Amino acid sequence: MIVAKQRIRVEWAHCDPAGIIFNPHYYIWMDAGTHALIRAAGFEFAREIREDKLFRGFPLVASNMAFKRPLYFGDITVLTSQVEKFGNSSFVVQHEFWQGDDPQPVATGSEVRVWGYSDAELPEKLVAQTFPEELKKLLSVDGVVDTSP
Repeated sequence: MIVAKQRIRVEWAHCDPAGIIFNPHYYIWMDAGTHALIRAAGFEFAREIREDKLFRGFPLVASNMAFKRPLYFGDITVLTSQVEKFGNSSFVVQHEFWQGDDPQPVATGSEVRVWGYSDAELPEKLVAQTFPEELKKLLSVDGVVDTSP
């Protein structure tokens, strides 16, 4: 599976007054990791959402995190994101946060997402549709893509 990798600097705005990362930032970064992964596979989310008025993206339906040790102001972490498995309309993305040469990630998490569209008859209703086979193939290619800004 393709892996999206990005370096993230822990800034003061990510931390509590003691300089320890405030954990919700991991969830924000996991979301960014998923979007970077989809983009690395060649899917232009912004273009697709503009061109297909019913396409709603890949909404999050479940997530979890396990924290091994904290990150601090000034630390650099490397986030890796990759699809763990595909369902019919869903997919699971595994995220790991690494620091330096530490052989263990500082945190791990996963997200379950669905391929979402608005219902043509009831636009306010979100409907999961079959995950695109072409994108599944692109995400299944082995390789690492550095998506750091």
